Amino acid sequence: MRLTERVACAAVIAVMGAFAGSAVQAADQTFTGIGTILDRTTSEVVIKQAPAGETVGANTPGAVEKFRLRTVPESLHAGERVTVTYTESNGVKTISNVTEKKD
Repeated sequence: MRLTERVACAAVIAVMGAFAGSAVQAADQTFTGIGTILDRTTSEVVIKQAPAGETVGANTPGAVEKFRLRTVPESLHAGERVTVTYTESNGVKTISNVTEKKD
């Protein structure tokens, strides 16, 4: 092989490796907490992570995550405990499934 062919081959392998790495990052993840903001106009959902047994409105610190959802279900309301399955792409977390927890 000539040098230029070897360089081109190495470049192709590097690009394929970069795409494979981004595919791993796109795996589904889950997050459980209490819905604090459900904006149906912008399709944004903010969920505060809450340990099991925490009551709604408790003043305990918890991670707050912002998600995008194609359409916010009418049955979903702020203050409800939910578990979401989401993917993250370019820093945007998009929900693929929402499960409401009935305590």
